[in-house]
Amino acid sequence: MKIKQKNLFHLLMVFREVIRQGSFTAAAEKLDLTKSAISQYVTRLEQHLGVQLLTRSTRALSLTSVGHKLLERSEELKTLLDITIDEINNIKQQPTGSLSITVPQALAQPLVLPAIKLLNKQFPQVEPRLIVDDGNLDIIKRGIDIAIRVGVLQDSELKAGKIGEHREILVASSSYLSSLEKKVTLNNIEEHPFIATSWQTTNLIHHFQDNNNTQFDICLKPKFEVNSANVALDLVSLGLGIALLPDIFVKKHIYEGKIQHVLEHLKGKTDNIYYVHAYKENVPLKVKWLIEFLKKTMNNKS
Repeated sequence: MKIKQKNLFHLLMVFREVIRQGSFTAAAEKLDLTKSAISQYVTRLEQHLGVQLLTRSTRALSLTSVGHKLLERSEELKTLLDITIDEINNIKQQPTGSLSITVPQALAQPLVLPAIKLLNKQFPQVEPRLIVDDGNLDIIKRGIDIAIRVGVLQDSELKAGKIGEHREILVASSSYLSSLEKKVTLNNIEEHPFIATSWQTTNLIHHFQDNNNTQFDICLKPKFEVNSANVALDLVSLGLGIALLPDIFVKKHIYEGKIQHVLEHLKGKTDNIYYVHAYKENVPLKVKWLIEFLKKTMNNKS
C-alpha cells in the first residue's frame, strides 16, 4: 500500500501517540478519533512499510525492534517540526540567556562540549553553564535546565528522551601491555590489576559477549578505586592496570594511540544515554536546540 508523502507524517504521529499513551483507546481520546480509526492508521503504516511495528495483545502493546527504531525517528521528526514552528513564531527572537547543563564526567568532553560548540556558533547569545558531576543532581532544586543521564532512569515527572548509547570496553596502556610476559586473555584477565570506578565496585561480576553473542562473566576485583572516569583513565595511562570504561569516552584516546582496546572481541554492557529536563509544554528553544546538537554529536561518534 503506497501512501502519499503528506499523509505519511500524519500516520507517524498517530503511531507515536499510540506508544506515548500506551493503548489505541487512550490515543483515540487524545487525538479525538475513534479507536478503530487509530487501529486502521497504524495498520496502513505497517502495510506501507511492509513490517510489523507493534505486537498486540488483550492487555498491552509492545514494540518490535523495527517499531523501536521508527519511534525514535518519529520523535526526532516531531522535535524538528516543533523547532521549525518555534523559529517561525519567533523569527526575530534568538535564544539568549543562561543555559545550565549537568553531565557525568565521562560524557562531558566527547558529547556535551561539541554540542555546546555547535550551540554557541549558531546562537552566540546563549550562555552555557556546565556542571560536571557523576551524581544525579536534583535539577529542579538546583535550577538546572537539562541533565545528561546514563542507564536506567528513576521514575519521576521529568521529561526524558534518548540521545544514544554507549558500551563499556576494557582498556590498558601500551606500556602496561608491552611489560607483560603473557598476552591478556580470557583465562588470565582476572589476574590483572583492575582500575574500578566507584559504580563498578558493588558487583564484581561483569558481563560480556563476543561477536557470536556468546556470554562471558568475568570477575574483576578492584586494585584501585576512584570516583571519576577521568582519574581512572589517568591511572590507565600511567600503566597501572586495566579499566572498563565507556567507548565514547576512550575512543579518541585509542585513536591517538594513548591506550589500547583489550580483548577487542568482547563487548561489555550497553547503557542508554538520556537527556532529562523539568519543562512540561513550553520547552525553551535553547533547550530544544541543545538536544538536537547532542543527538548530532552522538551520531557523529557512532
